[in-house]
Amino acid sequence: MDDLKAVLHAYSVQPFYIENETEKLYKVQDGQQQFALKQSQLSPDDMAMWENVYQEAYTQNLHTILPVFLTREGNIYEIYEGTVYYLSPWRGNALSSFDKYTIGNFYRHLGHIHVKTKRTRTVDTDSFVQNFRGYQKQCEALQKKLLFFVEQFEAKHYMSPFELLVCTHFRDIDFSLQESNRRIDQLINEQEQQEQWNYSLCHGNLNSSHVIVSPEQMYLINWDKARYEYAPFDLSQFYKSETVHYDAPVDLFLDEFDSYMNENKLTNKELYMLIIQVLDPAPYIQLVEEHDQSSKTMIDQIIPLQHIFRRILFGLRLSAYVEKEYDTLDLDDLES
Repeated sequence: MDDLKAVLHAYSVQPFYIENETEKLYKVQDGQQQFALKQSQLSPDDMAMWENVYQEAYTQNLHTILPVFLTREGNIYEIYEGTVYYLSPWRGNALSSFDKYTIGNFYRHLGHIHVKTKRTRTVDTDSFVQNFRGYQKQCEALQKKLLFFVEQFEAKHYMSPFELLVCTHFRDIDFSLQESNRRIDQLINEQEQQEQWNYSLCHGNLNSSHVIVSPEQMYLINWDKARYEYAPFDLSQFYKSETVHYDAPVDLFLDEFDSYMNENKLTNKELYMLIIQVLDPAPYIQLVEEHDQSSKTMIDQIIPLQHIFRRILFGLRLSAYVEKEYDTLDLDDLES
């Protein structure tokens, strides 16, 4: 603990006790209050962006971003023996699950951060279209590859549990690839009409373990992966993390989505981009490809396959929800 005490000394904190909460998080108590001391993996390249998070939080009054303390030298971090540490108030433990109140509150706070830090850039349409037409071709190749594996599995006298699961999933995965292709066409059509994209301060690694609810308010913590990106990036990362569980509150994620939109109304193409991200089929097909040569146990292969499948199913539900609630363009209009 001597190294931690040396770090805390830089903040003029004299700890009564230091409690190890996780591998890189420590709960610290001095004579007056409790602190969270975080050992970070920030690289020198990440440092400037991370510091900018707290500059934005200060100038834009973003109280959802949990503040950090300054060292005696006026820095927001302390480097000790090559490792970066930062100190913030202790506001309780991270969320273990979402209910109607917490997901609505989460959406509102995230949308508020995105709208307050929003800026606009022009994206070259030719490059944009080329990239997404290329992605469509990749998805078409993945679709053929998946069909090839399914036909191989079905030709076997005996299928393994993994192979049987892939065959069971096939109809939904195939439909998700078609839906992704449809949404890409819509995205390109929107881009050809409007080259402007909105970019905001994004957390970069959102999941329930980075959300704290205290009696005062909700906080988003661990901004080590922060970046300026289109707002759906944060939402897609959150969904990819949270919808993989069998008991994920996917109905609430959709029912409360308006709470986000009321703070930061996404454009059609931002919604299409979100759907495309959540439907990403590549990790699923990769697991199928690796199955035959995998040294993992059957259960260790099935679990990640099920996780990705649940996420893709949520992507289909999200697409249907957007179709019902927000779509203003019918793809048939593209041909008229």
